[in-house]
This record gives sequence, structure tokens and C-alpha cells, in this order.
Amino acid sequence: MPTPCAAGNRGGEPQGRIIVVRKNDRQKPRPGHDMKGTPDNTVILHWDACQTSWAELPWRDWVRFRGLGDGGLSLLAGAEAGEHYFLVCVLGDRGELDNVIPHRYVLSTDGRLVHGFDGLGEAEREEFYRIQVLRLPTIEDSERYRELGARGFAVNLPPLHTVQPLLSAMPGLAGAQPTAACWDFVSAIGICGSSTRRN
Repeated sequence: MPTPCAAGNRGGEPQGRIIVVRKNDRQKPRPGHDMKGTPDNTVILHWDACQTSWAELPWRDWVRFRGLGDGGLSLLAGAEAGEHYFLVCVLGDRGELDNVIPHRYVLSTDGRLVHGFDGLGEAEREEFYRIQVLRLPTIEDSERYRELGARGFAVNLPPLHTVQPLLSAMPGLAGAQPTAACWDFVSAIGICGSSTRRN
């Protein structure tokens, strides 16, 4: 569980487009924020700016924070106000890293989720949701969906100063398959070059 930091938010002011997360919006995954894991195959990492390290967040705390539990409250007890980074690490059957989904949020002084980032304007967000529910999207729709999702992914990447500590905290990276989706994240944060990304 996160602990308050006397030094305040070291991450600086939030950058990028901020969206207000309303209770009804919490049920829809935003671009780059699909909820695909379960407690059995998912590790949630939270950047602790005070300790300058990634800490594992229990699944129930993550579900409560995202407003997906009973009562729909978005609360992360003990978290300081400001910008926070999370990584949803989805593991394969043998514990190998399969995918990493970055999340970036602004929390209030009482640890409540206030803002989420998706890098999209209102019209683009509506277009993303429209395409998301199509039963048979066109090739153009699919390409646009990937483009919008990629922007949501990029705006949520953790800052560079968190990457070195992440190398020892990220579970199952050594066993990741060459075609695993996690290589998109690993490449995006600069751990490996594009030549090692999946095809």
C-alpha cells in the first residue's frame, strides 16, 4: 500500500491531456487501459516517488482504486495527492511476462482518483468508444482504433527516471516470449531497441 511522502509530488505537474473520470466512465476501458487480468495472472506495480521504487499493489486495492469494486469508490488509501503511475503486468501460464499496460492518474489529497490520461480530445474519445463496440469494424476503423489506442498507451508511459528501478521489479521479463505484447511496452520505455520487438 502506498505511503504518504513528506517531500510532496516529485513527478511535477501533470502533462498531456487530462480527462475527468466520472463514475459511469470507470466501467469503460479508456484507450490503452483494457482490464484483461485477474488476481491469478496479474501483478500491479505502483511507482513510489518517496522510495524511488516500484511497489506491488494488492489486486483488491487496485480494483477499489479503479472504482470497480463494491460501492464504486475510487480510493487508494495512504496515497499522496498528485500524479501516480501504475503498471498492470499480465503474466502467462508459466509466470512469464505477457503484457504491460501503463496507467497514469491524478489523485486528490484523500487518495481518490480525480483524473486519468488518454491523450485524446473529446471527439476522438467518442470515436474510440464507437469503434470499440462495432461487431465488424472496417479496416479503416481498425487502423484508427489502433492509432487512438497507441496514443492512450504513449501518454501513460512512466517517466524515464523510473525505468532503471523497474528492471528489477517487473515480473517474468526474462521468460517473456518473443511474440508477447509486453515487448511493445519494453521498447517504448527504452529498455530494448525496435529490433527485439515482436513482429
